[in-house]
Amino acid sequence: MTWVFSKFEKTKDMKLDNYKQLIKNLPVRQQCFTIIRKNKKWQHAENNFHWFKDCNDNYFQNGELEISRQDLFNISNSTREKILKTIFWGYPNGMHAHDNFAGILSNIDRLEGIFIELQNSNHLTRDDLNKTQAEFKSISGLGLSTYSKLLYFFEIKINNIPCLIVDNRILDVFKSNTYKDFTSLLDIKGNPEKRYFDFINVLDDVAKRLETRGENIEQFLFLFGSKLKP
Repeated sequence: MTWVFSKFEKTKDMKLDNYKQLIKNLPVRQQCFTIIRKNKKWQHAENNFHWFKDCNDNYFQNGELEISRQDLFNISNSTREKILKTIFWGYPNGMHAHDNFAGILSNIDRLEGIFIELQNSNHLTRDDLNKTQAEFKSISGLGLSTYSKLLYFFEIKINNIPCLIVDNRILDVFKSNTYKDFTSLLDIKGNPEKRYFDFINVLDDVAKRLETRGENIEQFLFLFGSKLKP
């Protein structure tokens, strides 16, 4: 099979089965980003939240921090560290607006409490997800792209389905109607938070069919979803 990296035509003929081996062999947990502490967005936050600066004094070596997905999964003794490093990993060049990150830092204690409770809960349901999303929505700066990363790295499951990362890049793949596998998610971009459970449910079903994990499907869509042509 020849991989052609070009702008694809919108079609319903593509299926993930065509890329099964690629998807199964993606080095998902090794995906890594390097964060530079001198980035003005991180510096702005350090100037306004001294406890954040103290954390960074411990996290950064020689002004840099390299984080992989596996590094985040390995953090088990500090909820705050996992939250902050997840944001670093997800936004290595800083969040899009100072106010977004400031809103999260201002509510860090509350956010820690939410994830401690989630991790201590068994058999979380869709109702539990709806309540949790309402709490997230009340925290300034915490949108779906960010909290889905947190749900994923804290290994939260809803109806025993693992939470996964979703952002605009993946939503655009669904909107393009490129893959037959995701026709039920064609309109998800209109209300992605309300459809989040549908998202993880569909990806879980596809992953089982391809004998892989939902995170592999998610990474494939992020990296290749709009860049493959059969």
